[in-house]
Amino acid sequence: MDRRAFLTTFCAGTAALSGCLSTFSSGRADTPLPEVPEGSWTQHGADAANTFASDVSAPSRGNLAWTSEAFTQWEPVIADGTVYTTNFAPSKEGSAIALDAQDGSEQWRTTLGGKDSNGRVLVGGRFIVAHDSRLVALDPQNGDIVWQRSLAGLEPSGLGSSAELLAADERSGTVIVPYSDGLKAFQAEDGQRRWETGEITGQLNTPAIYDGTVYTIGRVDGVDSLVALALDDGTIRWTTALEDPSDGDPVATDQGVLVVDGNTLVVHDRETGDRRSEIELVSDELGSLTTIAADGGTTFVATYERGLFAVDIETGTTQWQYDDSAHDDSAFGVCVGIETVISIVDKPESVTSAYGKTVTAFDRETGDVRWNYALDGYHALTIRPILADGAVFFATDSIGALAVLGDVPAE
Repeated sequence: MDRRAFLTTFCAGTAALSGCLSTFSSGRADTPLPEVPEGSWTQHGADAANTFASDVSAPSRGNLAWTSEAFTQWEPVIADGTVYTTNFAPSKEGSAIALDAQDGSEQWRTTLGGKDSNGRVLVGGRFIVAHDSRLVALDPQNGDIVWQRSLAGLEPSGLGSSAELLAADERSGTVIVPYSDGLKAFQAEDGQRRWETGEITGQLNTPAIYDGTVYTIGRVDGVDSLVALALDDGTIRWTTALEDPSDGDPVATDQGVLVVDGNTLVVHDRETGDRRSEIELVSDELGSLTTIAADGGTTFVATYERGLFAVDIETGTTQWQYDDSAHDDSAFGVCVGIETVISIVDKPESVTSAYGKTVTAFDRETGDVRWNYALDGYHALTIRPILADGAVFFATDSIGALAVLGDVPAE
């Protein structure tokens, strides 16, 4: 495993943020998680609807368990106690890799030759990777290539490549691939193309899929728009114009489709696209780096400039907000479990580390801090936090590998 002096740990209780702060040195032994992480995180937004929520529990402590030997800066997908990722980079061989989620040991590695941006989903008994104008399906048990298809149009589109925006629907076994001019849909089982539409350009967000409809953000006739398409044939059902969409992915819920437009969280009717309600999140501009999560009628919004909010979708009432006056209150990514919300935020004032950011677990109902894990001072987030049962996965550029926090002793 890759062992580096890159992080420090802060152990904190729920009621009072007192505890131990320790520094990891080069050569520290990895520690397996106490149990195999259950639950699943099968695509970028956890599920087809982009909820960034999973029916799992966070670890009771946030201490470093293990880091992967394999380099990666791409979000993993997780199911059945296995983590699936890639090590695509110009200096690497470009492989798909499977790791044991409990101890990080490598299960298999298949060289695909990828060098750049890529998307990853688990659907229909396949681990599917989109990259370099190719769509490849692998057997998750052994890494064997089951099928592959050529994909024209996966050029870079603003923030990264359209390959990163891969989405999938488990019920129908459909894989949705945004490309330079629209969307393509494939069958996960055999890779056969189901449909293609070329009317949506400039997509920078992962589509959401909900109850037979695909919701995506792009430009239609030169206008920024939220677009709804039929999952079975790609027919456009409706479009609605947006003024200033953020890079946050659309989230589909029972209450509607959530989109951050300017500094407003807009709830769109799933059937018509009409604006059902608007939630003014803050008085200042949010900034572009926004993640929305949703579960149980509550949306959790993480923003680069204004921190982390929990808002009731129906009433627009703010339930709680991360607020530490000593800092700028930035939040990077958010994932939601049964009782806990995980985000990377500016260090709470009570953390005595010199480092500026922490992976922080918040009580889902109250926003109280349960624990913090202090990052080193020279990092940029490369993998936003992902929650499995009893484990939090993430990475920064100072790590260069997948890091896992869990209920293990601090060192």
